[in-house]
Amino acid sequence: MSWTNEVYQHIDKYEQHYIEQCIQDSIHTTFKKLLTCFYEEVTPPIHHVESFKTITTLYISDSIFVTYDKANHRVQITDDTTTRFVQDPLELIDWLNHFSDEHYDYHKLHVEIENHLINQAISFIHCSYTSKSDHPLLHSEQYVITGHNIHPCAKTKLGLSFKEVMQYSPEYNHAFKLNWLFVKKGFLYNNLEASEVKTLADFSGYLGEIPEDYDLIPVHPFQFEHVIPKVYTEEIKSQNIIPLQHTGGLVKSTSSFRTVCPLNTITPIIKLPVNSQMTSTIRSISNNSIINSKTIGEYFKYIYKTDDRLNEISLPVLEYGGMTYIHDEVDKQRNLSFILRENNTQYIPAHASLYTATCLFELNEHHQKIYVDMIETARATATPIAWFDQYVSLLVETVLTLMTKYGVGLEAHLQNMSFEFMNGMPTRLHVRDFGGLRIDASRVPEWLELSNALTNATTEGMYEKVQNTLISNHLNTLVHHFSEDYAYDPNFLWLRINRTFKAVFEDLLSQDIQHTEADIKAFYKETINEKALLTMRVSNKDQDIYIPKANPLLISDEVKV
Repeated sequence: MSWTNEVYQHIDKYEQHYIEQCIQDSIHTTFKKLLTCFYEEVTPPIHHVESFKTITTLYISDSIFVTYDKANHRVQITDDTTTRFVQDPLELIDWLNHFSDEHYDYHKLHVEIENHLINQAISFIHCSYTSKSDHPLLHSEQYVITGHNIHPCAKTKLGLSFKEVMQYSPEYNHAFKLNWLFVKKGFLYNNLEASEVKTLADFSGYLGEIPEDYDLIPVHPFQFEHVIPKVYTEEIKSQNIIPLQHTGGLVKSTSSFRTVCPLNTITPIIKLPVNSQMTSTIRSISNNSIINSKTIGEYFKYIYKTDDRLNEISLPVLEYGGMTYIHDEVDKQRNLSFILRENNTQYIPAHASLYTATCLFELNEHHQKIYVDMIETARATATPIAWFDQYVSLLVETVLTLMTKYGVGLEAHLQNMSFEFMNGMPTRLHVRDFGGLRIDASRVPEWLELSNALTNATTEGMYEKVQNTLISNHLNTLVHHFSEDYAYDPNFLWLRINRTFKAVFEDLLSQDIQHTEADIKAFYKETINEKALLTMRVSNKDQDIYIPKANPLLISDEVKV
């Protein structure tokens, strides 16, 4: 396993047995995500799968197959009469590539998984016991050691050196200063208020004079060093863009990496483009995300000003708007922009804690899952299943109400949802990052004008977004962990989730909300379409790929439409 040599180059103070264990943990974590995706998606060259207890088998043909023993972390491949154990995910990928046709390319996946394995191992080594920030918001963001809960390339950061990964990844708890540019006015779309521009300038710490015909723009240090000089060579030469030597505005990364949080509790959070492939996407920012951000923020303000129930159970983390470079070339559009987001640290009650949902299923310093720690803290007043019900209720009621009543399809996966906890119990949901949501244009007020982008969606587009992120990702992850840690039958847990869905929909029906019956039918179809994340990585087709899955809301047969 040659990639382990890279791991050893970035460690200097740990015992050998600990390093080896962390490397094995990286391998086991990667195999689990990789083979779960292969099993769920039946990705070619695999053509059918079987499962018995903790053993899954993935068949290329009757005599050529992969066997995965989840309980013992063992992977073996059988090729006609020969069977052997596989110790490295890269070996499995290369073996699968041997049987693939021209429609699927495992070479690029090999590169991505290798990068992921190294980053994951280094993260385990350095961060499993690293002290976390005492900042009320950043504290929980830094537990994101294994990253995306499903994606096998969760720690992939192509284009960054491993030193840069350690400097800018949230789990390392490193503060850094932003870089800044002058950009000539007229080259940027700007929907910020003058007061917000001043707040940003004050945060920068720049003491020189800002020319009247220029805007001061924050840039991620990686972007400043590696991307800006290459993409904007002509603009820099003509002084339409002027890179400054000044660095300022101390921040730390959140769990989304490119979104950074100032170390105080009031200065807005800043979402920045970072031209690196993380999981399966280049993390730049589209013009439309900035153009729509302010309008969407105003819509959320309107909703929460008038809906007392939503205001009681959840909080939208508003986006104020931002700036983005206007140009015909996509690279120039997407690599110089930013969005200012409300700093929701100020809304966390004094005796509450806030955890982004993606970190709840990570291990804390005592090697216990964080959500389990919360449940045990709450045991004096609530049972584990009562905790489960409360979590589901806050999440489902918020998401369904916004969808049915207001036409907002939240991107409700783990990274965008944060929960307040009081004495271990979930008490309020924070909803953030509106770039990936889908708004059904037929359900919103006429005054809400959105640019022609993915955000401005059809009803089906809204359904697809909510079903994929809420059911297939968020709730499925919760059920997986809760059934594993508290010995509940997953079907029993889905029955309880289903009851929550029914209760919310029945309440919306009682309010005579126009689209409730149509939404019920959509959410109680026999199958829902899930994104095939791994298949999309190896397919040579540049398009979304979906696979039909049995709808878990129907698993109890209690609801039929």
